[in-house]
Amino acid sequence: MTDIIGAGDRWIPADEYERILARVPISCVDLLPLSTDATPRVGLILRETPGGRGWCLVGGAVLRDEPLAAAVARHLAATLGTQMTVSSLAYATTVEYFSQPGIGDFHDPRKHSIAHTYTGICSGTAAPTGEAEAFEWFAVDRLPAEGDFGFGQGRVVRQALRALGLR
Repeated sequence: MTDIIGAGDRWIPADEYERILARVPISCVDLLPLSTDATPRVGLILRETPGGRGWCLVGGAVLRDEPLAAAVARHLAATLGTQMTVSSLAYATTVEYFSQPGIGDFHDPRKHSIAHTYTGICSGTAAPTGEAEAFEWFAVDRLPAEGDFGFGQGRVVRQALRALGLR
C-alpha cells in the first residue's frame, strides 16, 4: 500500500482500517493554506474524490498521540512536499463528515470523520504529491464554484474566510 499520508509504519493495515471505519468516526485535520501576500490568497489541492475530481483542503487522519499541529504539518508535507511550510496556525472550525447522506451538512461516503479545520500562513514551493493532482492559489473573491469543491468543502472555506474577515 502506498503511503500517501506520510505516516510510514504508524498507519493501520488496510483490513483493520476498514473494520475501524465501520464502527467509529476518524479524527482528522484539514488546513486552508493562506498565502503570504498582503491580501492573502487561499491554496487548494485538486484531487480525486468519490464524487469526481474536486478542489479540497489539505488534510487527513490524525495518528495516535500525534498533536493536531503535527498532523497538519505531516499532511502538508505529504501532500505538497517538504518545501512548503506553515506558520501562524489558527483553529477555524470543526466539521463532521457523515458516510450516510442527509445526517449532517457534509458527506463523505467512505467514512464518518470529524475534521478540525485550521488556517495557516504557508510559504515555499508546492510540489503536489500523494492525493494531490495539483495545487493552486485562489483570490478570496475568485474561489472555484461550489460544485467544483470535493466533499462540499467550499462552504468550509467560505466560513473560515468570513471568520478571518476576508469574505
